[in-house]
Amino acid sequence: MKKLNLLFLMLLAFTAITFTSCVDQDFDDLTTANVDPEITPTHTIKQVQDLVTSSIATEITTDVIFDGIVIGDDSTGNIYKQIIIQKDSSGISFQVDMTNFYTEYPVGRHIYVKCKGLYIANDGDGNFEIGNPPASPNSPVSSNNPLGRVPSALVTRYIVKGKWGQYITPKVFALNATNIPTNTLVKYNDVEFASAHAGIYYAASSPSNLTIQDCAIPPHELILYSSTYSTFAFTKTPYGKGSITGVYTVYSGDGELQIRSLKDVDMPGLRCDGSTGIPDLMQLDSIRMLDPGANVTYLPGDKKIVVTVTSNYATGMLTNTSAYVQDATAAIEIHFKYPDVHSFGVGTKLEINVSGMELSTYNGVLQINNVPLGNAISIGSGSVTPRIETINNLLTNLNAWEGQLVTINNVTITGSGIYKGTNTLSDGTGTIDLYTAFGASFANDSFPTGVVSVTGILTEYVNGAANNKEILIRSASDVHP
Repeated sequence: MKKLNLLFLMLLAFTAITFTSCVDQDFDDLTTANVDPEITPTHTIKQVQDLVTSSIATEITTDVIFDGIVIGDDSTGNIYKQIIIQKDSSGISFQVDMTNFYTEYPVGRHIYVKCKGLYIANDGDGNFEIGNPPASPNSPVSSNNPLGRVPSALVTRYIVKGKWGQYITPKVFALNATNIPTNTLVKYNDVEFASAHAGIYYAASSPSNLTIQDCAIPPHELILYSSTYSTFAFTKTPYGKGSITGVYTVYSGDGELQIRSLKDVDMPGLRCDGSTGIPDLMQLDSIRMLDPGANVTYLPGDKKIVVTVTSNYATGMLTNTSAYVQDATAAIEIHFKYPDVHSFGVGTKLEINVSGMELSTYNGVLQINNVPLGNAISIGSGSVTPRIETINNLLTNLNAWEGQLVTINNVTITGSGIYKGTNTLSDGTGTIDLYTAFGASFANDSFPTGVVSVTGILTEYVNGAANNKEILIRSASDVHP
């Protein structure tokens, strides 16, 4: 019996050894892979950059090899199809047609690039890139004629992996520093998000450009770019002051920072003005009291509103660049900053950072203007009960009730017979226009001829001699027996 057990154990050991010897040892096996290959670089990244002598992409026809550390990957989706590589004070972007490359080429990995057969170019803003030839090889490289991406199947022909964990310490710059090397890791201390961009989503719309500023008066500024496809796109920016790290590039002549993950942002301190920056709730009636008339004013800093959307962009009554919103005290129109468009349906409850936002009138209607879409954060759903009033009361109190959802009972509609354009509402106490946009989905529907109730948004249209008091219905269902 003992001999049988011994024979069994020997057979088991032999099987284990045989199986192990047949397993393909992946290069990234944590027990064996953390080594550099025996490759000697021929050039530094700076010397490779110097190969570019014009705005036309330069083909590398000799055995040029450079090495560097990956400082930017696609692990959070904020960097797309480019491996950012740095060594010393120079950086370069390797254009790749592959996703999730961070599993092979993560931040901190030492890599070697065999350049023969690739093209290198300055993209026109001083950002050096390497990859396949552009679509128009004899034309200047630009955003309209970028370098081609190396197909994923060919990447290992040009990139050889080395050690991981070889992180680069970011160089600290002042926010107004110039001549910063592009595609390099930088850090800014004692900075904060501008008040209008604090406490909002990093990238509710794409592209998203948020402003970082320092404590100078007036402050120096830098754009932070974030992709709407990033894993942190719908994370709020911090209110406080601190440091931020990222990859520095130039876009259209202006410096721009791109973080790799939220670990690059550390802003736990008080803001430059000594405040926390966390906005106080401001009621809409207080905002309406600041009505500047024909002029423009700006709302105070550190303010937010919590409101419910009452308009319906989906039917085409309003474009999705604006929305009517209401709280318990009043209502107002929000106009978003071009080219932002929203998809907030009726009943969406929003928290909107209105710090420093423009307050002005457009065609007689008071609005909070040029609000970045990222300032508006959906926090659930709400409801607004319409104010039930006569037409006379609505006309008398239009300035205070403008923008509110109202219902008029025992009313008749006269006009063209269809909703499109301007018709007239009458209830015995007065008349008011019923306006329907020509592009509304129900514009050509016939309106009822009998006595009905009408629910809609109280507003007006002032343009030259025109001074029309109006009700905007959201859909045909706002008119009912």
